[in-house]
Amino acid sequence: MAAAAARYVADLVGALERYGSRPALGGEGRLLDHSGLLELVYRLAGELADRGVGRGTGLACVFGGNRPEVVQVRLAAHLLGARLTQVVTDHATYGLDFVLRDCRPHLVVHDVPLPDTATAARLGLEELLAAAARRPAAPLPVAAREDDIARVTYTSGTTGVPKGVASTFGALASRTDGRAGREAPGLRRSGDIPPPPTYVSVTSLAQRAGGRCLEQLRSGGRTEVLAAFESREFAAACRRLGPVATYLMPGMVYRLLDDPATAAGIPGLSVISYGAAPILPERLREAVTRWGGRWQQGYGMNESAVICRLTAADHEAALAGRPGLLASVGRPAPGVEVEVRDAAGRPLPTGSTGEVWTRSAAMMTGYWGRPDLTASAIRDGWLRTGDLGHVDPDGYLHLDDRLADAVMVDGDNVYCLPVEAALTRHPAIAQAAVVGRPSPTMGEEVCAFLVPAPGHTPDPATAAEACALVEKSFSPAHRPTAVFWRTELPLTTRGKTDKPRLRAEAASTG
Repeated sequence: MAAAAARYVADLVGALERYGSRPALGGEGRLLDHSGLLELVYRLAGELADRGVGRGTGLACVFGGNRPEVVQVRLAAHLLGARLTQVVTDHATYGLDFVLRDCRPHLVVHDVPLPDTATAARLGLEELLAAAARRPAAPLPVAAREDDIARVTYTSGTTGVPKGVASTFGALASRTDGRAGREAPGLRRSGDIPPPPTYVSVTSLAQRAGGRCLEQLRSGGRTEVLAAFESREFAAACRRLGPVATYLMPGMVYRLLDDPATAAGIPGLSVISYGAAPILPERLREAVTRWGGRWQQGYGMNESAVICRLTAADHEAALAGRPGLLASVGRPAPGVEVEVRDAAGRPLPTGSTGEVWTRSAAMMTGYWGRPDLTASAIRDGWLRTGDLGHVDPDGYLHLDDRLADAVMVDGDNVYCLPVEAALTRHPAIAQAAVVGRPSPTMGEEVCAFLVPAPGHTPDPATAAEACALVEKSFSPAHRPTAVFWRTELPLTTRGKTDKPRLRAEAASTG
């Protein structure tokens, strides 16, 4: 008996058929409805198939920015059952030559120049689009199967060369279960469900935003792709398309708060998801209070998908008298198990800090071509996240640091995230990043990089006051012994603070 088509892809095709005339995907001045998008996907898939792309074939796509075609090509690749790697480049992209060798593509589709080391066949995106436009929109069957590798997504590689995270179509389906688009079967068949708010996409479509766009299509909704995030352009899109849902990284929230045009509120913005990096609780409270709307956080990683969620109800409870909730990343998502363990892999009691381990059907299969790394990261079906955290008595997970980032001061661990949160409680501090550097007397010492709040200028008195808040909250060992002012913090391509870069900078100025 032949294996059934991958549910993740079959559901997407079914939604594009069912919601035919509803708006689906917009950007760069063009808007496709669900039927038009499906026809384009069939054309793209047919052209890619003629060029040798099929089930199990490696397809790499390199784009110079966010554009609707990233989503279109992804849908075509999924229909064919190809093993897809997508990269949206920016100023911080590096290691592309390694990625294009490591993912072993049969074909690379691109709209930017490629490294000379990329040896696979190449096809310009515009050439692909032109060839596809000349084809009939002949329907194709779903070739993908549940256990096929759907995507190999590369980590940012801040601790070494990028690692390819391999995920099956079955894992992608598990990631969407319980989210938008998984409505009652009768309604799914009829197509009578009202559309969700328009999703305005402003983060990398090669990472989490691409999957969110597909979730939107599955539920009959519209996605509008913005090429880049600019606070006022984003606000204009919200006013034009509202009600709007979006996904923001913490740095984007801070920029919107610090822009006088958007600080007080963003008309049309109704649902805000955030994640990808820790968010400062004081700034989060500021945004939730000023803007209103429904807020939700997802804590996860490429290797695991969402691990915990801080729901809209949790955010409401935080404003109503439980402010500590905003310092957490929520409770385990449906179908996800979470444990905090010690260095030997033994579960720790509530309140104790240790490494976060997780297990779910949405996890990666492993690191592409790296069984050694896979064996180190996955133990008896559990994934080691590399994050340090603790669970409070109500079951909420609080992250304390990355395992590799804790600072050892006189033999004691100093966790950076709580120190950063304490520093930003000072009204003159907008952002803070804490790293360690070698110390001849303490082993390591705590260094802080501070970004002043709008209207404030860097000065030693402010730094001393902020550091005093840290000492008052924790201990003298937690107090930064060196402070560096910056106009902004460096970020990785995933929107996380580039701690390796800051550690190198702190060490060089010691």
